[in-house]
This record gives sequence, structure tokens and C-alpha cells, in this order.
Amino acid sequence: MSILEKKIAAITAGLILIAGIVLSASAQYTDPRAAEIIETAWQEYEKSIENIDDYVVETDLFTIYYNKAYDNGRPYFTARTETDIFGGFESTTTASDADLFTPETYDKLKQNARYEGRDEVDGHEVHVLFVERIEGMFPDAEDVLEEGLEQMRIYIDADNWVIRQMSYMAEAETETGEVRQVEPVIMFRDYRNIDGMMVAFETTTVVTGLSASMTEEERRDAEESLREMERELEQMSDQERRMVERIMGNRMESFREMLMEDRFEFTVRVNEVRVNTGLD
Repeated sequence: MSILEKKIAAITAGLILIAGIVLSASAQYTDPRAAEIIETAWQEYEKSIENIDDYVVETDLFTIYYNKAYDNGRPYFTARTETDIFGGFESTTTASDADLFTPETYDKLKQNARYEGRDEVDGHEVHVLFVERIEGMFPDAEDVLEEGLEQMRIYIDADNWVIRQMSYMAEAETETGEVRQVEPVIMFRDYRNIDGMMVAFETTTVVTGLSASMTEEERRDAEESLREMERELEQMSDQERRMVERIMGNRMESFREMLMEDRFEFTVRVNEVRVNTGLD
């Protein structure tokens, strides 16, 4: 894995672990208005999953199996992720305690968020919540937050209370010790009602500032890695090329865009969601 790919993987893994929000018990809040919005969003989420014990999400790249659990009476889902790529290679990971919707994590968010008012995302009116520092708020993700994620904004739909967008400020350190800002944004689109539960069928992550944080040597390595990938694709059979393109999607074009315009973007699309399948 190239230096560029490692940076992207570190940021992406951390974002995926943080991408869900849940709320619980009372506490001393930095901003009662922010805490109220988070609590309302969580209550709406609880209602939406009331009759759902498990569900399965399938994409082109992976499948996630969700099982309902409870923390002090508040529901959330644990998750097991499986990938089946490169002609049968399979890997399975199981969240240590919970996947994304942990009441403990959302209670910390509820205590630390500040309300910044209303805005618009993709034509939807949203409440904007700001957390100045997320260090210590997501203990299950600390081992993958290598890029120093700091500030975070959450954009919650003012009508149906789903998350429309999450944005971050992160610090990336070059080999010379210089610290530069990286700005990842996650956008949740194409929400669909699945047995009462709202599911985003398209999740797009955009990272800017990543290329600017690279040294000249890292940039040369990344460019050479891209050229090598292109050469290997040219030498593949049509069947092999189609398989790689199915797995990578538009990522090669995203690598080019990142190197040329300092912008990396990739999208994961959901193919199917199955509810109450009887998972163990």
C-alpha cells in the first residue's frame, strides 16, 4: 500500500467508525439547544427501528450485518462487516462493542456540541451542530484516527432528523514535521424508508488538503503508484479488468483528481437492504 493509500485509509477508517450518532442519559451540556436537537434526532431514530431486530446492507464492496442491542434501555446495532473481493477473498470484522450507534458515544456528543443555527444541504434545511474537539469522544476509534481528527460539524435534517452531512478538520503531518490541515466531508444522500428506518443509499466522502500535506517524495511515489496501476490494468484480460473496476469504482479517477486538484472523492452505494432476516 502506497503512502497516499495509507493516508486515505486511515482517514476513511476513522470517519466510518464515527459516522453514526446516538444519544442517551441526562448530563451537564455545553449548549442545551444542541443537546435538545440531538435528543430529538435520537428519539426519532428509536421510533424508526422499533420493529427492526436486525438488518443487512449490501454494497458492491462489502456487506454489513446489524443486530439490535441495548444500553440502559436505549437501542443501537452491533455490526459485522464482510468483504468478498479479488475472486473469493473474504475478510470479516466484528465491532468490539457496537458499530456506529452507541448511546455512550452520543451522550458525549450531546454534552459537547454547540448549536450554530440553520443551513441548507442538497436542498434540505438542516440544524448545524459544532464540536470543537472530538479527542476522547470516540474511544473505539482512537486506534485508527492517525490523522488527528479535531473539529466536527454535524448537519441534521430539520424535517425528518436524519444526518445529511458531517465535516471535520484534521491535521496531517508531513515527513519533515510540518503540520497541515485536511478537511474530510461525508455526505449522506438518497435516503429511503425501509420498514420505517431511513437508510442513506449513497454515502460520498470528499477529502481536501490531503495532497497539500504530501512531500515531493510522497507525491512522486503516489504518481508512480497511479501509473503502475494503469499499466497493470492495460495488461489484464477483459474479465480481470471488469472485476478490478467493479471493486475500485471511480477511485483511480479520484486519485488523479486528488493529485491535480487536491481533492479526493469516493462514493459507496447500497444495492439492497434486508430487514428482520433472523440473524444470530
